[in-house]
Amino acid sequence: MRFWVRELAGWALVGLGLFVFYVVYIILLQPAPRILESGPLAFIGFIIFRGGIHLLKVAVAARICLYAHKQAESARARVGTTP
Repeated sequence: MRFWVRELAGWALVGLGLFVFYVVYIILLQPAPRILESGPLAFIGFIIFRGGIHLLKVAVAARICLYAHKQAESARARVGTTP
């Protein structure tokens, strides 16, 4: 269950980062583009986006580790050796 929370939070941050990039795009398309204001906002969007990707990677890695642990336990049970 906790993997799903990380994954949902990761997708939410990725979406928020993309929304911030969209806001930067809209700011730059105005008749008088505000370049100095869009720079820091683009950096903030990049940080949010990368944070979301990191949470997604952690959630997938944790799920893979849990799956590998279950397979190792089942293989140990088939052999008949328990620590």
